Amino acid sequence: MIITIGRQCGCSGDEVGRKLSKLLNIPFYTKKDLIGLAKEKKIYEKYPFYFGEEPVNAMVSSVADDFCASKAYDIPHKALKVLLGDRDAIVIGRASNYAYRNEPGTARIFLCGDRAERVKNIANKHGVSERKARLMVDKTDEKRRGYHKYYTGEEWGSAGNYDLCIDAVKLGVDKTARLIADYTKIM
Repeated sequence: MIITIGRQCGCSGDEVGRKLSKLLNIPFYTKKDLIGLAKEKKIYEKYPFYFGEEPVNAMVSSVADDFCASKAYDIPHKALKVLLGDRDAIVIGRASNYAYRNEPGTARIFLCGDRAERVKNIANKHGVSERKARLMVDKTDEKRRGYHKYYTGEEWGSAGNYDLCIDAVKLGVDKTARLIADYTKIM
């Protein structure tokens, strides 16, 4: 089973992933984990922009989009297949919902929530003002939106690209993780 988690900034995606990992006894991979695994398997250099959150700089991106679009769309699946093979995993981000869209036994999840509450979560988590947290949330969401669009051609967060969209801010970490675990058992 593969569970992919896309999320808006401030939805506690990493905490949900860790909790879900414990509930289902399936390894959880963050961006940092995937980078480490990519370096270990010596594929980081092949896909450095994929493992970061910036596909390429803006000028190169605009020139390369038409020329390389279909090639970029293949990268998430290729990179994650090399790293994870066919083993069970929970993967956060990295356009993993797109990479595993045609794989049986995949649950593609998107976590969202009220922006004001997400801002409060980030302010508390990082000990910053709400003004600074608002900028962090907006910048992170925009970065994720651009990254996802570059590697998939799809709109990030669009419900049709996921199996389950959850207001994780309302539910909290524990209930969100349990809901996802229950969903995977039903499917």
